[in-house]
Amino acid sequence: MINDLEWKQPALIGGLIVGIASAIPGISALNCCFCGWALIAGAVATKMTIGNSSRPLRTSDGALLGLYAGLIGSVVFVLVAVPIILSGFATDLSIRMMENLAGSVSNPELQDAMSGVIAQVSEQGPAERLLSSIPLIILQVVLQGAFTVVGGMLGISLFEKRSAVPPPPPDYSQM
Repeated sequence: MINDLEWKQPALIGGLIVGIASAIPGISALNCCFCGWALIAGAVATKMTIGNSSRPLRTSDGALLGLYAGLIGSVVFVLVAVPIILSGFATDLSIRMMENLAGSVSNPELQDAMSGVIAQVSEQGPAERLLSSIPLIILQVVLQGAFTVVGGMLGISLFEKRSAVPPPPPDYSQM
């Protein structure tokens, strides 16, 4: 059971990893690869707990550690992402990327459509940006929570080398 483990600090560190890294534009791109930051955070929390544990951890322990890291990470993500969204920094980056992409497209209809989207996004105020980001924030939180659980379970299979099954008792019938 996870109650006998020192899990709070590892879950906090895992949560900080996934929450901050997932919210910062550019760095968050690793999440395009199967929610990479969430997998890393769950595995880090598990690795830290394995190092501090006197008993072998089970896959269920890794899943719980990942879940706790994901819950903490979700709160951290929202606390970091909302100011970034309100500031418009991420929007400016997105607009520049869309402008570069629109310039490289040869289809005039697609260029016009992209120009319309760029104009619409650039006219949004902070409240509109935040409201339009809510579905993506919710999706990010759900996926982040699920993948930190997977990362915690992967951490057990990667880092837990101690046997969870005790050795069989000695055969006293031979004595």
